[in-house]
Amino acid sequence: MPSITRRGLVLATPALLLAPSLARAQGGYPDRSISMVVPFAPGGVTDIAGRIVAKGLEPRLGRPVVVDNRGGAGGNIGMEYVARAAPDGYTLVFGTQGTMSCNGFLYRSTGYDTQRDFEQVGLTFLTDHILVVGPRLSGVRTVQDLVTLANQRPGALMYGSAGVGGGSHLFMEYFLSLTGTKMTHVPYRGTGPAVTDLVGGNLDIMMDSLPSSIGMIDAGKTRPLAVGGGQRNPRVPNVPTMVEAGVPGYEAAAWGSVAVPKGTPRPIIEKLSAALRETLNDPETKQALAEKGASGLPSTAAEADARVASEMERWGKVIREANITAS
Repeated sequence: MPSITRRGLVLATPALLLAPSLARAQGGYPDRSISMVVPFAPGGVTDIAGRIVAKGLEPRLGRPVVVDNRGGAGGNIGMEYVARAAPDGYTLVFGTQGTMSCNGFLYRSTGYDTQRDFEQVGLTFLTDHILVVGPRLSGVRTVQDLVTLANQRPGALMYGSAGVGGGSHLFMEYFLSLTGTKMTHVPYRGTGPAVTDLVGGNLDIMMDSLPSSIGMIDAGKTRPLAVGGGQRNPRVPNVPTMVEAGVPGYEAAAWGSVAVPKGTPRPIIEKLSAALRETLNDPETKQALAEKGASGLPSTAAEADARVASEMERWGKVIREANITAS
């Protein structure tokens, strides 16, 4: 409702001021370039996948889709930036499992709330994590070998991660919770240093993303025990899934989604969602993602909402039970 002063003048509220611009956006959307924020630094798996998707969206939307890297605080800085952006469809975020479903449980303050501040457009990619052992565990050939050893030496085995609260940390804690084993977590600042120490014999084990592990696996410097996804990965077809390896109920993979600020008009969300599905179903996009060890995950906006909610429930439980905090 407009507000009325004592002089009888009608003053527009912010919602009324915004309405004409939103109406124009819906009618000719998009009529200019679109910014897609990747809340991480350039070069990582999320950034690479984001650029592949942005390239595929451009011909379907008829406008440039410009990747804007806004890293920091585990993705919170970029996520908050988009949460505060105008809900007009011109600022998207290429989020991840961590930023969408985990950070709210890891950080005392993120600056955003996934369900309050965002509308999901659709899921984007899926990347398997893989359980690998280094040369210190030369006798460990299977997941059951590892579980037996861990039970014999509770807390003695050391596993590395790319940092507190990341996929390589949470996926390993999920493994520990399902197998009832205890190991010691050694967090690093990034995957590279952790893998270096694993290969160098300073760590025992790691749950790493397949794209960053595959080089060491191919070179025989680490040994894969199981992949975390629900089916075998074609890049390592002889490696069993966790369920096949004897861990019932384990299915976890890194994923991403595109979202827009809450309040974005539904026609715009639907147009973006359709363009995103077309992009992920395109053979060229599929091939580009596969070369990086990822696969497309086309979905509706509603399916993305459901994925975010279920993952929040799952990882919130893991984070609370393991008493993990990132700040």
